Amino acid sequence: MQILWLKYQWIFILILTGCILSGCIETHPITPTQFYLLNPAQYETNLISKKDHSDPLSQNKISLEIASLRLPQYLEKPQIVTRSSQNQLKMAEYHQWGGNLRKNMIRVIAQNMSQLLATPNVAMAPFRPSTPPDFRIEVEVMRFEPDERGQVHFSAQWRLVSGKDGNPLATRMLDLESPVPESPLDFDHTISLMVDLLGEFCLVIGKEILLHIPGNPV
Repeated sequence: MQILWLKYQWIFILILTGCILSGCIETHPITPTQFYLLNPAQYETNLISKKDHSDPLSQNKISLEIASLRLPQYLEKPQIVTRSSQNQLKMAEYHQWGGNLRKNMIRVIAQNMSQLLATPNVAMAPFRPSTPPDFRIEVEVMRFEPDERGQVHFSAQWRLVSGKDGNPLATRMLDLESPVPESPLDFDHTISLMVDLLGEFCLVIGKEILLHIPGNPV
């Protein structure tokens, strides 16, 4: 009986080996995960260079702090999120952020504001500047993802606060949309569109800051 069992085992092994060699057992290639980062926008010029060099604003460096940035919980995921319908989200398992999205956005906003206002004096949460800045920026993001067509939507409420006395200077709601791509959803292109919208968002904040500089003409 034991000899018969061993015989069947060898037959099974021979059949299995033949299937593998002949390709009758299908194998699936491993899909590599792609990782992405947001980068600073590329502005043609900054907001300060347009001013007269005799203006004190062009000579004194503005200081500001990106005090807080909050994201909805569904965006606090490694996977890039796509809104497939008004009430449905899809997580791209093989297309993920190369780090924490919220921290990435804070760094990019800080770099964008530094470019726009021609100043190195930009602090980022959770690190507080040693001296009170001229301005503090607080951001509540409500939406920042592509839809199934690849169009990116950005919605946020933001506040500009005086860093000297804590008085609120402006509170705004902003909704931005990218153009609709001609090709289907492509994540590399999608990230570029997200970079553009975040750059546009920072431009709006930068223009608002200039309105609250003492002696700056509106």
